[in-house]
Amino acid sequence: MVVAVCYVGWVKPRWEAAENWPGWFQDVSERFMAFFEGAERVVTWSKDGAGLSLRLLCLLLLILSFVMLRRWMLQRNAYKPGPVDVQHLASSTAEGEEHLEGLTAQLRKQLSETNLYPPSALPAESPAENFLDLLGDIDLEPKKLGTSILRLFSRLRPKVAYAVRGVLRTREQEPVFGVTVTVTSYAMRGSRTETLWRKTWEDAVQAAGYWVMAALVPVTQASRRAPWQEWRGRNLQYELFAAYQQARELCQERQFDDALDRYYTALRLDPTNLHLRTQIAGTQEKLWLHLDALETYHGAVLLDGQSREQRSARLSRGPWNPRRSLSKRYRWWRNGLLEARFRYAVVLGMAERTAHQWCRSTVDPTDYRRCPRRAHTRREIRKSLTPSLVERYWRTVIYLTPPGEKEPIYGEKKARAWLERELGEDRLDQKTVSFIFQLACEEEMYQLACDYPVLRFLRNSSRRRSRGLTWTSLRLNRDVWAPLRLAWAVQQTERGRVKGLRNDLSWPMEPKDLRKRVERARGRWIWRGMTEWFRNWKLWPPRPWQDSYNAACVYAVAMTGHEDKQKRDDLATLAVAELEAAARADLTSFHPIMRSWLLTEDPDFEGLRPHDRFIRFEREMYPHDAPDRDRPQRPLWAEMMAYDQQLLDGAAQVMEHTWRLRGKLLPAESHVIAQWFVTEKSVWQGVHRVAANQGRDWRDRAKLLQTVRAIADSALLAKCGLPSKLPELDDLLDEATWSGAGAAKESLTEFGRCIEERLRILSRAIGAPNAAVSPLRRSDQWVEAVKHSGTSPNFVMQAAVQQACADYEATWRALRDQLDPEDDELAFPRALHSLHQPDGVWRFLATLRTRVPAGFRPTS
Repeated sequence: MVVAVCYVGWVKPRWEAAENWPGWFQDVSERFMAFFEGAERVVTWSKDGAGLSLRLLCLLLLILSFVMLRRWMLQRNAYKPGPVDVQHLASSTAEGEEHLEGLTAQLRKQLSETNLYPPSALPAESPAENFLDLLGDIDLEPKKLGTSILRLFSRLRPKVAYAVRGVLRTREQEPVFGVTVTVTSYAMRGSRTETLWRKTWEDAVQAAGYWVMAALVPVTQASRRAPWQEWRGRNLQYELFAAYQQARELCQERQFDDALDRYYTALRLDPTNLHLRTQIAGTQEKLWLHLDALETYHGAVLLDGQSREQRSARLSRGPWNPRRSLSKRYRWWRNGLLEARFRYAVVLGMAERTAHQWCRSTVDPTDYRRCPRRAHTRREIRKSLTPSLVERYWRTVIYLTPPGEKEPIYGEKKARAWLERELGEDRLDQKTVSFIFQLACEEEMYQLACDYPVLRFLRNSSRRRSRGLTWTSLRLNRDVWAPLRLAWAVQQTERGRVKGLRNDLSWPMEPKDLRKRVERARGRWIWRGMTEWFRNWKLWPPRPWQDSYNAACVYAVAMTGHEDKQKRDDLATLAVAELEAAARADLTSFHPIMRSWLLTEDPDFEGLRPHDRFIRFEREMYPHDAPDRDRPQRPLWAEMMAYDQQLLDGAAQVMEHTWRLRGKLLPAESHVIAQWFVTEKSVWQGVHRVAANQGRDWRDRAKLLQTVRAIADSALLAKCGLPSKLPELDDLLDEATWSGAGAAKESLTEFGRCIEERLRILSRAIGAPNAAVSPLRRSDQWVEAVKHSGTSPNFVMQAAVQQACADYEATWRALRDQLDPEDDELAFPRALHSLHQPDGVWRFLATLRTRVPAGFRPTS
């Protein structure tokens, strides 16, 4: 089109460049003006205008250009995606008419929260089905061609890329309520339709929203982001998308039990999704399930596209061996794999927690008796991980004289035998296991440092492939953090030294020497010969906050090895200075992500947090209304005790209200009443497991929540505070500080001990085999009594169930009193004696029946 217009302008040129202009400028300017002259002759109707054939040719080329440009804009809108036109829902039944406004708003809100539906101030108009629809009332007369082209330009840009329509429906069979949703794409000229049925219209609309997003993700740029890279151009199951979205929302609300359940649901639908595994492991770390996180990270590391033999051969190659990095089978540049390997190494390095959980059965002989389910889980993890750890790290112990051995280990066979013996069930020593894990951590950091630099030379490499992992922070962990923790583990062994270990760091390490090692790892040793002026010159951009944060971890870990107050103060000053630098480096990323991890969860800072310098840094960086920041040594223990109290208290409220409502529903059918007592037994089983394990197994809490959800509606659950959130330690400290200033730590510790003791009493009262009265046994008795109540009059059974409703309501109320630290600790065992046996109530009512005058029957 441009060439044709320029040709029209060159037929009779009326403009020439001056001769004193440069030659190249003359050519450019003449061609530029020729185009405008040609455009003028095409759009004007005069004797100097272009001929009709040229006008028609230019018009045809212009239309073709507009068609191609619009198609490109539609494709671009579909890929971004552009605004999604969520049309007003329709209803096929009269009862759904009154819910249309609210359900439409719910669907639009759900789509807007996932960044797939950009909200707009005005409703978008329906796009044209084809290019001819764009012409509309545009006048294509030659005399008005210029105005018509401008009007066509205004209509050229597509307003929406997708349209979503929904129709509310009902049916007789369960589930009753449904939504038929249709997604239409104006770029791909296609549509998809699905009907989703749920118990309520709200649940059906929510499922429809997830189905719409699952349909859009594979064909938009959202498929280039984690965790949907593998689903690009494929049919994404909406159940997978819904489970992942719900898990993320639950994690943000600190409802980690439900979040883990939803993550595992998503993982069953996509077992090779690396990002899902790392999300699960990160949530397990927040719950201090470091052994579970180690197993999850290890499974993620194995998603590298190699067999066991190929992986072993690759680990034996040197860092500069081309076969190490250029193997076609090894996909170590896969997005997220480097981060998973780094977190796997970090969890191995947290040996004071990981090794403690590995050896928990030997450290605490009563562990299996108190928490059999959690002890069984740990034993299964040990059986699964031991062969893998031996296979991966037997090379690290060759030529060493490990703790408990008199001679060095030579050969693969002896190395494997020693690791299998020390990690096996028969011989578990926490100090030796900690030493093995620190060796594995150092090896993983070395292997990761060998692979990381090649990432910058790979095709399609970018910074987002190593998000959160920088080369400087990796060197700090490889050269300082991992060797320092290894020296710590060696010092805690039986002899305090290991022969043949190539580790030049001592424990404890002098602050001055440690600082030199840190600066060398960060690359700042190059500046030593430069002047002070040049060193202060801001030549390079500021470093990311991860570099400073990892340096602070190094100094904080070194504090635990010094008893000298001056050296501890020096290390605390260095650590806090690095934290301040991390906070200044990236204010938008550091604080929201790292606040909870820094103040409570990171084990590297356990020795730093009680220091005055860190407390001052916290007050300056994270202002708070409660000044008492003296934290207990086991922060998660206090959080879990408070969480168990809130969970059981909320469940007791729900069941107390449920039995009150059931008493008002009488008389009822026998099978309905029997189902009441069946579900009652399931709830008591969940309460017993939570009380027996004292919150150590998240599956028990998740199962209890699922059972209570099946009984009560969402409104009652929200009223009673279910599902409850895992409280933060700072919130518990604030409450304890308000109760008594200066004694928050002691008050919180005493609260945890009180709840722990009351949970123990509750567990014995519910599940003791020789207990005189147990709600589990009573529920079974009532189920059998209701099933075999055919010989008894109906009003007798209904009256007996009325009494049972009152008994169970009082029992659940007593459970709430039992969990109150200021109430009687034996309130629940005493209340169990008020649970009447069904046979006794039957006999009493039968005796009462003989005393009632003829023709009179008591109602419920």
